[in-house]
Amino acid sequence: MWSIASIFLVYISLVNAIAGVDEKHAAALVSWLRESGGFFHPNLEMRRVDPSDPNSRFGMFTKGPIPFEETMLTIPDSMILDSRGEDEEYTSAMVCGTIRNLIEQLKLKDDSKYAPYVNYLLDTQPPGQIPSSWSDAGKKLFHKLLEGDDEDDDYIVLPPTEPTPWLDEWREECDGSDDPLDHYAALTLIQRSWDDILIPVFDMMSHRNGDWTNTASNNLHEGEPASVYASRDIEEGEEIYTTYNHCEDCGARYVTYGTPEILREYGFVEQFPQSWIFSDIEVGFRIDHWYGENDVALKDEYVVTEWIYGKPDEETIAELDARYDQVVQLSHELLKQRDENVPEHEWNTIVQYFDALELALDIAIGGAENGEGHYKGEDDTDEDDDEDEDDDEDEDDDDDEYEDDEDDQENDEL
Repeated sequence: MWSIASIFLVYISLVNAIAGVDEKHAAALVSWLRESGGFFHPNLEMRRVDPSDPNSRFGMFTKGPIPFEETMLTIPDSMILDSRGEDEEYTSAMVCGTIRNLIEQLKLKDDSKYAPYVNYLLDTQPPGQIPSSWSDAGKKLFHKLLEGDDEDDDYIVLPPTEPTPWLDEWREECDGSDDPLDHYAALTLIQRSWDDILIPVFDMMSHRNGDWTNTASNNLHEGEPASVYASRDIEEGEEIYTTYNHCEDCGARYVTYGTPEILREYGFVEQFPQSWIFSDIEVGFRIDHWYGENDVALKDEYVVTEWIYGKPDEETIAELDARYDQVVQLSHELLKQRDENVPEHEWNTIVQYFDALELALDIAIGGAENGEGHYKGEDDTDEDDDEDEDDDEDEDDDDDEYEDDEDDQENDEL
C-alpha cells in the first residue's frame, strides 16, 4: 500500500511545478531575509534549472559572476530556528528542543515569527522524502536489499547501516509522539538542519563535492550570523553548491560519511564525485568521472581519486568482489520488475542507489586491480551516460521536488 505521505509527495510536486509555488516562496524568503537585516547577493537567484520547464529541478544560481571570497548570504540570528536552550548538550541527531520548537512554529503557520520559512516547508517540502518516512513496502524492500533475510547467514550487509532509524530515535530520545506533524518536524530536522539549528535560505543550497562546491561558511555555532562566501570565482549561470560532508566543521564526516549516508539522511543519491565507505572491511574510496585533456568527462571512464583508509590488499579486493556479485544478483532478482506496492519515487530511488552501488564497486575493483585507480567501464552502463554528458542537470541529487534536499548537516556522529 502506498502511504499518504508518498501520494502527497507526488501530488504536491506536480501542483507546485504548475503553480510556481517554489518561486513564490523563494521570493518571500529573500524578502524576509532582507527585511530582517540579512544579505542576499544581487547576483544570486532561485529558479528552475531550465526556466522554461516547470518540472525541472529548483535551486540557487548566479545571474552574474561572484568573485572569490565575496559574501553571498548573511542570515541573522533572528531567523535561525534553534532549541531555545533546551538541548545545550545533545548526543543524538534528534535535537528534541529544536524539533519541539519547529512543531510549535508549524502549528502557528502565519502567526509564527518564522512564517515565511514554515509556509515554505509546508507548501513545498512534503513528507515521504527520506527512507525513514517511506511507505511500509518501500522500507521493507530497502531493508531486504541491504540486510537480507533473517535466515540467510551468508548475506553481506550493505551500507547504509540502520537505513531507517529516525522515527525510532524520535520516540526513544525525545519521547516523541506518532502525530504526523511531529514525524514531519523530526524528519525535517534530520534532512535540513545544521546540527541543532535550522537556517532558512542557507538550507536551499544544493549539495555537491569536488570542484562543484563553490561556497564556504563561517562556523555556524559561534553566536554570529550565518555567513556564506564564494570559495572560488563563480561564473554567471553556475548553480550554488555547498557540501554536506567535506565542510570545515563537518568533523569526522569526511572519513565516515558518504553516498549511502547522504541517501539515509537527505533522501537522494548524490552526483559524482561520490564517497563510499564499507566500515565492516575498513575500506573507503572516493570516485569521480575521468576527465580528458579538454576537461570533459569521458563516457564510461572513472577514477578512484582517493583510498580513504589506504589502498586495499588482495583480500580486501576479494571482499569488494563478493559485494559486487551480491549487488548484481540482487538487482536481477528484486529490481528488474517494478513492485507495484512500492511508490514510484521510492522505487526509483532504490533502483538508482543500487545502480550507483554496483557501479561504485566496479570502479573500485577495476581501479585497485590496474594499480592506477583509473577504470574504464563496460559499454552497458548506459544509465550513467547522462551523468557523463551533463552532470549538472541530472540526478535526484539536489532535486528540490524531493528534497530541496539541501539542508544542512544534521549532527549525526560529527
